[in-house]
Amino acid sequence: MCGFAGAQAVLVSLAPDLVAADDRHTAQGLLDFMNALGGGIGPAAVAGLSGIVPGPVALAVLAALPLSGLVLGLTRRPAADRRPEPGATRGSPRRRPTRN
Repeated sequence: MCGFAGAQAVLVSLAPDLVAADDRHTAQGLLDFMNALGGGIGPAAVAGLSGIVPGPVALAVLAALPLSGLVLGLTRRPAADRRPEPGATRGSPRRRPTRN
């Protein structure tokens, strides 16, 4: 629970910096939705798997998913020379429709 709460706090604080200004509210809402959905899927997955395999195995399988995400996130990080400049805007600006 502490890990989930800590990760949620970090992601919520980073979300506004990762998207364009026009999309911040939408991104924040989707992030909150995914956090709530993820919090509900975990117990449901363990309950479903515990009918097939023993409880500890079901927990181990479920724990392997975020661990694999962590490993992928750490090994597939962008190089330091590809990071944006400190003053650069992040995200893609919204395109306005052009009139013919």
